[in-house]
Amino acid sequence: SCSRNNFVAMSPSCLLFLSLSGVAILSNDVAGEFSAEEVAAHEYFGVTPSNEAQAVKRVSNLTSHEFLELALSGVPFVVEDGGKGQPFVGWSCDRFRDEYPNGVVKMEYVGGNNPGMPITDHWQSHLKPIPGVDPGGPEFAPWYWGVKGADEPEEAELVYRGGKNPLPAVRQTMKLPEFMSQDADNVNEVLGSPEFWFSMPKAGAAMHMDAHCESTFAIQLSGTRKWRLGWVPAVPNGTFFKDGTYADRAIYGKGYHPPLEAIVKEGEAFFMPSAFLHETINVGDSCAASLTFQFKDPIPSRYMRRFLRDLRRTGDYNECWRLMKAVATAGKKNKPSLKALDKDGDGKFSVAEAGKSSLLRASHAFHDEDQDGFVTDAELRRGVDAWKEADAEAKGKLTKLRPKSFKYLYREGRVEL
Repeated sequence: SCSRNNFVAMSPSCLLFLSLSGVAILSNDVAGEFSAEEVAAHEYFGVTPSNEAQAVKRVSNLTSHEFLELALSGVPFVVEDGGKGQPFVGWSCDRFRDEYPNGVVKMEYVGGNNPGMPITDHWQSHLKPIPGVDPGGPEFAPWYWGVKGADEPEEAELVYRGGKNPLPAVRQTMKLPEFMSQDADNVNEVLGSPEFWFSMPKAGAAMHMDAHCESTFAIQLSGTRKWRLGWVPAVPNGTFFKDGTYADRAIYGKGYHPPLEAIVKEGEAFFMPSAFLHETINVGDSCAASLTFQFKDPIPSRYMRRFLRDLRRTGDYNECWRLMKAVATAGKKNKPSLKALDKDGDGKFSVAEAGKSSLLRASHAFHDEDQDGFVTDAELRRGVDAWKEADAEAKGKLTKLRPKSFKYLYREGRVEL
């Protein structure tokens, strides 16, 4: 139940309800080490505040409804059978070379003109150290095959050279997980965003936050990677974090400790919502390959609601503020009317009344504070007001900066920026 005395076993929805109700939930053994905001955030994600990263939830045999609920919450998780039915599972880095010999791979973090290398070259022997990485992070840069850009004239030469465009073949081979929405828009988003990552031992992507608004699904095709990640950090009152705060490697050396981690092995998959800091590292002993794509449905709207003020004052999330507004207002320019959403006239907005619209489902989850399946007029008004207040705050007179330290997240260094 959503009882303050049972916070250790609480679901994210209960924690959202209590936090929106103004209930402060603190654990005595960690209150001296973390700010109250960080303690509450850890509890939303179902982990205990600690100086060590905590393992994310692991699931299997997901139904469509279970996936929907998890993805709406924005809580990262590993799907142990997430690669089931995916033809690419089991492909090594060498298999990609053999199957797509006209492909071009690009080493990350090179800078300047980076034309990439033919996938048939000896690119696996090239190791580029990543400078300034925090302990436990990737030591070497990964290789990237952005096949999703093959249809774009300005990107095609960085994807393949000579022969046929490989994207149609990739799309034909890819399979959408059965538990994901088969809606045409969602399918088009998935098939329009495939990218492959190749990393040698100890190589991986440096910590960063992506700018896109869609959630990410990464299937480990071969090898094993460790992800370290964290939700959007709390933005101090009166402050706005400028775009670039969470660019590649920008957070290293600033006292930030990723609160979550996930070990993802061959045949497993990993879900992560937008607006999450993350890095990867190959913890195996051979080249690891993975397939990553984005999807639109569902929108992680409960995560949006829980971290509304911080997301609206995080410049790296600027492309998604319009989406947050649409979720908060159910797609209306002004305040949404419960009467317009309540199709059966019972005075509430139900999940069933959201229908097949991903936006309305997201809006329902955003406003349904107590997770009873119904949005009341009071809940709708509070949700819209919360958005308006967060938006007005972000547009006000704030100190705009890129913090030099994130020790303020932890009580001992809270005053530091």
